[in-house]
Amino acid sequence: MRILFLSQYYHPEKVPGFRIAEELARRGHEVTVLCEVPHYGLGEVPPEYREGGIFLENGVRVARLKVSLRKKGYLSLGLNYLSFYLASLRWARKYRGEFDVTYAWSLSPVIYLAAGRLLRKKAGTKMLVHVLDCWPASVFSVLHHEEKGFAFSLLRKWSERLYCSADEILVSSPSFIPYLQDVCRIGNIPISYLPQPMDEGKTGECPSFPRKRHSFLYAGNVGRLQLVPLLIKAMGEIGEEDIDLHVFGNGSLLSECKSLAKEMGLGDKVVFHEPIGREALVAIARTMDASFVSLRGDGTVVSSTIPNKLINSLSYGIPVIGVIGGDGARVLREAGGAYLVEPEEKAIAKAIREIASLSEEEKKRLGSLNEGYAKVHFSLQGFVDEVERKLLYLAGCS
Repeated sequence: MRILFLSQYYHPEKVPGFRIAEELARRGHEVTVLCEVPHYGLGEVPPEYREGGIFLENGVRVARLKVSLRKKGYLSLGLNYLSFYLASLRWARKYRGEFDVTYAWSLSPVIYLAAGRLLRKKAGTKMLVHVLDCWPASVFSVLHHEEKGFAFSLLRKWSERLYCSADEILVSSPSFIPYLQDVCRIGNIPISYLPQPMDEGKTGECPSFPRKRHSFLYAGNVGRLQLVPLLIKAMGEIGEEDIDLHVFGNGSLLSECKSLAKEMGLGDKVVFHEPIGREALVAIARTMDASFVSLRGDGTVVSSTIPNKLINSLSYGIPVIGVIGGDGARVLREAGGAYLVEPEEKAIAKAIREIASLSEEEKKRLGSLNEGYAKVHFSLQGFVDEVERKLLYLAGCS
């Protein structure tokens, strides 16, 4: 098949979509990725990508579009979204080749589905949309706004129009299905659940850094939804015990979290690190007592999701402390190696102490349950098998 893989973000940006594109290419398909010049989470655009253009990377043809770069603040984020939307539409209008099918890896923003919609109208190219961030719910959850009013109505109608251009929809969390059906009114478009795959690959060398006898890990975005300030306050409840928390990541609340840890006198108990590569992160994770998976519970569809961080935490083979509800809590219960706690600092501190007190054998037992569950439910091969089957059907090749 000739597949257009539509995703604003792509390697070296830290998103898992590139592994899917490369696996489809490895299976003999011609894969073209339409994305931005990489910079999200990197600080700047690597020199080789600054002018955009076409690149051949691990068997995948990657069309990288110049965009307004994402910096701090909502205005910059909005300009980045809008610039990729416009650039991808221009690319779709000018493109003279043919694709058998489009696979849209639909993170925020949903508006870049417009390029797939245009190709569908122009050339009849059918589109499989994989919803990983549910719009417009994702926008209003980040902004702490209720889903009502003129802005919500406008984004809801825009999202509905774009989602309804799909021939089939996959969702990364089951709770997305009623939202898309009831709020976005997708009608009779086939929709089914397929979670994101876990990161797979070799484990790298574990970097050396100072740490306590018992160490806990938070790795991921440090934003408004992830409750990292609450984890820091929980560490304040630990007192003088030989326990620390290591935070690997960036995000809009990183400076606030660093200031909070400093104000609380937790300089040696909450340690912030720059984001690192996956192989090194896995090596570090496997030496930790447990990993945190936290997500703000506000009753919205966003708070019910299964974050990619949760899937990867299970794959580390260590216990998990889950401060999460909805579909994510269900997965952790099924896995069997997690402590699910309420979003309260004392409850989190109690879970930290309990895990620190476990024998090494018990920690390994809980970690093995998590890792085994991840291998069964979130393998890359199983994921691509299902995506490939659906793409072949839509392309008329099955």
